[in-house]
Amino acid sequence: MIQSTAPHHLHAILTRVRDSGKGQYAEGWVTALEADWGSAEFSKRHAEVVNLLSLTIHQLQALPERSRDRFMRHVPAWWSAVIQPKANWADNGRAATQIVDLDLLDHLESAADLISANLSGSEGAPVGADLGEISQQCQEWVEFLLGMGSEDLGDALRGQLISQLRHVVWLIEHVDLFGEARVSGEVSHAIGSLAQAGSVVGGRNPEAAGRWTRAFLSLMAACAIFNAGAPVVQEAIEAGSSLAGEIVAVVQDVQN
Repeated sequence: MIQSTAPHHLHAILTRVRDSGKGQYAEGWVTALEADWGSAEFSKRHAEVVNLLSLTIHQLQALPERSRDRFMRHVPAWWSAVIQPKANWADNGRAATQIVDLDLLDHLESAADLISANLSGSEGAPVGADLGEISQQCQEWVEFLLGMGSEDLGDALRGQLISQLRHVVWLIEHVDLFGEARVSGEVSHAIGSLAQAGSVVGGRNPEAAGRWTRAFLSLMAACAIFNAGAPVVQEAIEAGSSLAGEIVAVVQDVQN
C-alpha cells in the first residue's frame, strides 16, 4: 500500500511509467494514468501529477535545513521527469524506461519517507483511512449550493465553490492514484473558500447562514479527523466557530 504523501504517490506514478515496458513516453504515461492520450481526462490527470510535484516542493520546505537543501538539489530532475520539456513524447526512440533513472526515484522515495515522518497527522501526511464522510459532505454541499438563490451568494462565487467541491469528490474517487494528501489539501482549500463565502451569506440570508455554519463545521471536523486520525471533533468545531465569527466581524467592520 502506498503511503499518503504527495511524494510517495509521485514516486509510484513515475515508477509505473518507467516499468510500463512501453516504447514511448506517451504510451508509458497512458498506462500509468489510465487515460487516453490527447484526451481531456489525460490532461486533467497529468495536471494532478504536476500538483503532486508542487506539493512535494512545498513540503520539503518543512524539513530541517540540511535535509531540505539535500533534497531540493533533485527538484529540477524530478520536474524534468514529469514535464520532459525537450523530448517528443511520441518519439519511438524514447522508451518509457528512460523517463527517470532509479537513483532519482530512490532520492524521491527517501524524501517522501522523511516528509511522512515529519508531517504525520497533518494535511501533508494524513493518517486517516476513510474518506467516505468527506465525500458525502462535499456532495451534500454541492446540493446545498445548487439550491441557493443568486441573491444569497451570487452565481460566480457559487460556481467556483461547486467546482472546488466536485474536484474534491473526483480526487477521492482517484485516491489510489493521487493519494490522501492531495485530497486533504484540496479539502482545506475548499474549507477556506467556504469560510470566506460564509460571510457573504451571513450578510444576506441569516436563515441560510445558520445551515451554512453547521455544514461548514461538519466538513472541517471530518477533515481534521481524517488528517489526525483522532477524535478531534470538539476542537475542530471550536476552531471553526471562532474562525467564522472573526470573518463575519471583519467583513462587518469593513462594510461599516
